[in-house]
Amino acid sequence: MKNSDRRIDYNLIIFIALICIYIIAQFLIGTYNPAKNEFVCDAPADTDFLYYGAIINTVFDSFPPENPALAGTKLTQPFFQYYPAAILAKIVGPYNAIRILNLIYLILFGFLLKRLFPEKYGLPLLVLFAGSTYSTYINALGTDLISRGFTHAPFFILLTLALFGESIRARSISIFIAALLNGYMMLIILPFLLVWFRYRRQKEHLYLLGAGALGMIIASLLVISEVAEKPVYFIIAESFKFAPFEILKHAAPVILLAMLYRHIQGYILLGIAFLFGAFIHYNPFFPVFLVYFSGAMILADGRATFEKSKLLSSVLLTIMFVCFAVLTYRKFDPDNNNYFPRYDDKISKSVEWIKNSTNPDAKFAAVSADRNDMALIMQYRPVFLGPIELVAHLGLNWQVRYEAIMRLYRSGQVPEGVDYIYYGPVERKYFPGVKLTNQIAYHDDYVTIYRAKK
Repeated sequence: MKNSDRRIDYNLIIFIALICIYIIAQFLIGTYNPAKNEFVCDAPADTDFLYYGAIINTVFDSFPPENPALAGTKLTQPFFQYYPAAILAKIVGPYNAIRILNLIYLILFGFLLKRLFPEKYGLPLLVLFAGSTYSTYINALGTDLISRGFTHAPFFILLTLALFGESIRARSISIFIAALLNGYMMLIILPFLLVWFRYRRQKEHLYLLGAGALGMIIASLLVISEVAEKPVYFIIAESFKFAPFEILKHAAPVILLAMLYRHIQGYILLGIAFLFGAFIHYNPFFPVFLVYFSGAMILADGRATFEKSKLLSSVLLTIMFVCFAVLTYRKFDPDNNNYFPRYDDKISKSVEWIKNSTNPDAKFAAVSADRNDMALIMQYRPVFLGPIELVAHLGLNWQVRYEAIMRLYRSGQVPEGVDYIYYGPVERKYFPGVKLTNQIAYHDDYVTIYRAKK
């Protein structure tokens, strides 16, 4: 009796390996505090995650949601992807919800690619979730997805469905929702769809173009509604310059893949993403992400141009994985003072009082100075001005509020729109000796909270 030879399923091995890597990463990234030698899972790892946690905790309070870092203004950036995290957060908290969704979206994307490309879904999955060039400034897509896939992975899942799905109705709906999730990346996708339509002359591409444009217009209107002093084209006008080096570093391995596999659609997206990233720098990460997505497209749906294309692409992807592992470790190593849980036991009692004794829409004045001295109460209530880096790139006028915060803690002038004034360890560090004449709403050994109205 002969034993039939079983072919090794490298696609499945890659898929399972990625799941294991992502599970381990969720336990390690942003959880270890080297100064206190302890693991903490329910605290923000940096200012971005403080912002994410604040949005997740408040996204159901109003529509559109309020910007937690600029109290009283609407959130002028994509927010629909925060709703699944907000639901999970009711059970596990916002930061563990992020970790769970990072893993869930990897698994969903893997099954989607397996259904669409059953014979070769492993390497495209590796490009998306664990591939990188050796760059020191802009993250590769995989480095982003391993820590914040909850916010960006849904866009790429929907984009994949839109480009490779079967039903044109489902594809059009997918790209419309993708545009709502990230109108800026859709700004790059629309020229690609237009060129692809001109190349193939098929009606379905025109439908996709229209659905994507409609979604992007709606997303743009959300920005215009709050940033009244600036037209929406400030995204391009204020960031236009020719600086191609960084995106060229990311595009280099994808260009090599394009030499190994023929895929016109992938070539077009790669070219448009590269041009966008070379000239428009409002958010330099998104063109880079689409470069990697184009590489995955080329691998998944392309036709080999050489007999050894598969072998050569495997070697290239191995190098990209090593680069990903090295750079991701460097980025998230807590000893580099970047990603570690930010929390302060001194404010825990005041936080409980805020959560239990103030309205969800109560607005607080607090101080955020840098990545280590942040207004952590922003996780629970919107603050008059949070970390400036979170609002400056949105075109919002933060300077007036900055000056108002200075006047408040220096001379006691309370700005309009503030309900409570927080005076805790960070405020005491930068504004020592402040004693306001306002009524005290809460006080302990480390924190005093004043009512804004006398």
